[in-house]
Amino acid sequence: MNAHTASWPEAQARGPAPAWVWAKALQWLVLSAVPLGLLALIKPWLFDFWQWLFTAWSQVLALSVRPRLNAARSTIEWTALEGSSFAPSSATLTWSLSGIAAIWLLSGFFSDRFRPLRTTLRALSLIHLSACVFFIWTPASFPYSISKHLQVLMDMGYGFMWVIPPMLALGWGLLQVPLYQKLLVPCLVLAYFALMLPHKWLLQAWLLEHLSILFMPVLFFGFGSLLDLWIFVAVYAWLASRVPAPNPRLREV
Repeated sequence: MNAHTASWPEAQARGPAPAWVWAKALQWLVLSAVPLGLLALIKPWLFDFWQWLFTAWSQVLALSVRPRLNAARSTIEWTALEGSSFAPSSATLTWSLSGIAAIWLLSGFFSDRFRPLRTTLRALSLIHLSACVFFIWTPASFPYSISKHLQVLMDMGYGFMWVIPPMLALGWGLLQVPLYQKLLVPCLVLAYFALMLPHKWLLQAWLLEHLSILFMPVLFFGFGSLLDLWIFVAVYAWLASRVPAPNPRLREV
């Protein structure tokens, strides 16, 4: 940088934002609006697909919950076919407490290299321990059922899909890739989540019915929206790693 080249703070202080800032802002709006418009347009068919997929697999897995699409095809309601609450037994509580103690003790032997894993395991153990204490103390006052759990997961998952295009427009949209890739990739990521989310709900419903609702808190906090965010970060990191690095060039001013 020579005497004739102004730094960014100096240029910002002298006048309005340069044209490229407004161009990037307009690009962010367009790259966000196209996938969001598509998501809003296909919402009825997306919910139809989710209902069909969950119903088909729930019959194979003999689950007690079923999705029901309302007349306006704007939301899915989850209903239970059986009155069982899937409350934990004394044996389940005993094995859970033993498993929590074992995970806590064994994670103490992890080296500093595995500190993030140790922290994650112990955090999940504390969540599950709080659920065990609750079911030991007041098991009858647990306010959630499997159908309510799935309803919340679906609402949060669909809401998270609305956040994906703006986040990708901020990151993926700034990379040096062709315009069609900037528009196509967010749509493909949305398609991935549209296929992944109902399978995640199926897995959690199967686990809750075959284990018990004792595991609902740890599944909700550890494998709900937090898992969706982790998957999104991993997908974006993989996409960014596929972009060729620009060749460094010396610029003469």
